[in-house]
Amino acid sequence: MTDDNNRRYPQTGQDVEYVADVPAAMAFTAEEQIVELDDAADLLISLLEYRLRAVLRDHTGPPGLMLSGGIDSILIAAVAARVGMRPQAITVVTAHTDERRPDDLRGVEVARHYDLPHELVTLTTDRTERAAAECIRRLGVWEMWEVTSAIPNRAAFDRFEALGVGPVFTGAGADALFMGGDTLRTPPDSDAGLAEYRTRVTAKVRGNFTRNRLVPDYYERLLGESAENFIQVFQTEGFWRLAMSIHPELLWRPGPDGRIYDKYLLRYAAAKIGVPEEFVWTAKSPLQVSSGVVGALLESARTTLSREAEQRTYADPLSEPVEHTAVRLYLRCLDGENS
Repeated sequence: MTDDNNRRYPQTGQDVEYVADVPAAMAFTAEEQIVELDDAADLLISLLEYRLRAVLRDHTGPPGLMLSGGIDSILIAAVAARVGMRPQAITVVTAHTDERRPDDLRGVEVARHYDLPHELVTLTTDRTERAAAECIRRLGVWEMWEVTSAIPNRAAFDRFEALGVGPVFTGAGADALFMGGDTLRTPPDSDAGLAEYRTRVTAKVRGNFTRNRLVPDYYERLLGESAENFIQVFQTEGFWRLAMSIHPELLWRPGPDGRIYDKYLLRYAAAKIGVPEEFVWTAKSPLQVSSGVVGALLESARTTLSREAEQRTYADPLSEPVEHTAVRLYLRCLDGENS
């Protein structure tokens, strides 16, 4: 990375940077807008290379990688391989993972393509239930998205720690910066689209790149002393500056199949450094869903309800519409409040 880029988009070896808590960082204004796709892709690749190297410089132990089937972690895997790193990759799924939509199982193929050491950690239904209870205890909350993200993260780190892995690269933060899984209400190639993009990304960063969250010490509670090894690659001031410097027209474009893809810049960068098409032009749900954790816990809830004879009076909780299960559980909460 050039000295000029290092000044504009600084990268460190820190595990995570709480950018929103630094007023000077949030006050960044882009000197110029990057509108050329190749320029933006080359810069993104360069920043990732520098970031990964900086992490290894500042952390001890061999690197690891949380490798799902999403473009964020796939791009990190490709860049790591490009600079000669072979991180220990781990993909976490549950026994419930739908083999017809193997979002995270794609990570197995990616690891094989880059000849990365890889393990697939599969959580049984019982283990998922126990993990949920343990994560609720550690975090002190039972909010669904917090707990269902904690389950695969904790399971992966149990294995990383057993393998003696040091810093673990994750793609966390990319969705907030590049509006993954989201769309603009105005055309991305318009001035209105640029204004909307900047406003919404700023709001996402303020809500996510901060200690002032539902569980401020989430990673410390969940991972203990290993929290400093949970490397959120994209959550840095440098990548925040990059997000503010690119034009949103680089983020939503049609792929080879004509379909509009989000995070197009990341996909294009991945393709540019040789990631096969079948890994680039794909869709993926959030980790909580793609790993099968949400589905596994839903199945557990239905199974628990079905064991009660009165709950089977009119319909089977195992096969009824999911909203009926939600209502049953809410009624149980109301009954608990009245008892």
